[in-house]
Amino acid sequence: MTRVVAILLVAFVVTPAFADDTPPPAFRIAIEVTVPDDDLRKRITMYLRNELRGLGDVEVTSDNPDYKLYAMVTEVRTNPGGRLAYVLGISVVSFFPDGYFDSILSDKLVNADEVSQKLEEVTVYRNQFLSVSGPSEANLIETVVNSVAKLNAHMLEPERNSD
Repeated sequence: MTRVVAILLVAFVVTPAFADDTPPPAFRIAIEVTVPDDDLRKRITMYLRNELRGLGDVEVTSDNPDYKLYAMVTEVRTNPGGRLAYVLGISVVSFFPDGYFDSILSDKLVNADEVSQKLEEVTVYRNQFLSVSGPSEANLIETVVNSVAKLNAHMLEPERNSD
């Protein structure tokens, strides 16, 4: 009985220590979805959040993100009103981490024109993905999955490999 208690005690003490060693996410991403239908907006936000989290090293958060995804969904309809397709556009912008401007601006800059010239080199807009899917919800989910795969392949994976 003493052995069992000792093993359980060690398990409870050791487990939190390993949990603290979990590396922070490599990417912090905020999501904003624009679509007139509130229910559709919530579903697309959920699909995007799930796909991004599924990458393993992405945290979806609005607190000090590295990137923000602006997603816009449009329904393409035929003249009588039937939905023909969904169009999903995602634009990605970079956010500036705390102290970013301190690291690129020097004390030798003396006026706003010099600051402006230095800031022209800063990348804000990063990428854009446009996808079209069929008219069903399953098609829309597939388009979200494909869009996140494009984001991962064209932006996140190159940054992972550069480290």
